[in-house]
Amino acid sequence: MKKPIYLDCSMKKSCFLVLVLISFFFVKPISPKALGAQEISVILNTHSENQLRFRRDFSQKELELSGNFEQLRPQGSDWAFELTSEGNLVSCVLSEDRAMEFVETGRGTNIFLTGKIQTVRKNDSNNSKPILELDQCRIRLLSKNQVASIPIEGRWKGCNVRIGKKKYNGKSCSLYVTIRKQSDGYTISDLKRSDGRPIEVVAADFAGGALPEWSTKTLQTGVITSYNCQFEIKNQNCFICEWKEPQREGTIKFQRL
Repeated sequence: MKKPIYLDCSMKKSCFLVLVLISFFFVKPISPKALGAQEISVILNTHSENQLRFRRDFSQKELELSGNFEQLRPQGSDWAFELTSEGNLVSCVLSEDRAMEFVETGRGTNIFLTGKIQTVRKNDSNNSKPILELDQCRIRLLSKNQVASIPIEGRWKGCNVRIGKKKYNGKSCSLYVTIRKQSDGYTISDLKRSDGRPIEVVAADFAGGALPEWSTKTLQTGVITSYNCQFEIKNQNCFICEWKEPQREGTIKFQRL
């Protein structure tokens, strides 16, 4: 087990975060066509009024959202993973083996999910609440720190705390990033490395006003770096990310500029 890393998050106060290493994976590519939870009501209304238009405008489109887990319910030989988001019901059909991964998930657990829109089906329990059904779902259970709501928009600098077994004093800053709030969510812009090598965002999962997972690509080498981040409400001016590449891994602290 890794020891807690103690970090100075402001000029006046010291704080510490216990960083827990959890599995890393690359999240979905950013796309201007990706739909969000705020559009679910429009999708449901379109299906009710004009199913042909629903197929044209929404079928097989990528949807990403965060919400609260409701239940696992049998659906034929499979299982429906159901959650609520923005007051709407969303379901993902899972095989029994996949559903077993969530058998201990409690109602109300915060979920981040991406999937492709399939159809809208009737809700046997409540006819006034149809269920939006997705497939090819990627489901993550979010920890409390991963969805801590802080003012994340602004300019941030990332300084190394650890690369492999070597520890740093947090003054070696290698990455600069701007997070902007838009009407339909957040976006990452003006991403720069201190060594000047071109870099771009590959993917970013904004959930609950935080950025629990994102990834970048260094264009000269093609190396993908994935980040898994932790937030604390009481620490408004910094957050910590564990990062991983094919040949190395480490810890980076982002501070607000």
